[in-house]
Amino acid sequence: LVIVRHGEYLTVYAKLESVNVKQGDKVKTKQNIGKVATDADDNQAILHFEVWKSGTGKMDPAKWLMKSAR
Repeated sequence: LVIVRHGEYLTVYAKLESVNVKQGDKVKTKQNIGKVATDADDNQAILHFEVWKSGTGKMDPAKWLMKSAR
């Protein structure tokens, strides 16, 4: 599990096979933070991703990602 703070936002990355960062690291844009695990039964990636906003709570990650893609 990796949690990254982006100002008032937190992003959560779970179901990782391996993690390339440690607590306290400063993570840069596009930095590889870990390797996504693969489901052994169907060979599909199984990343669990969440976005949280301070004072608001859990957000819809699809909307957050669409903003980032602009």
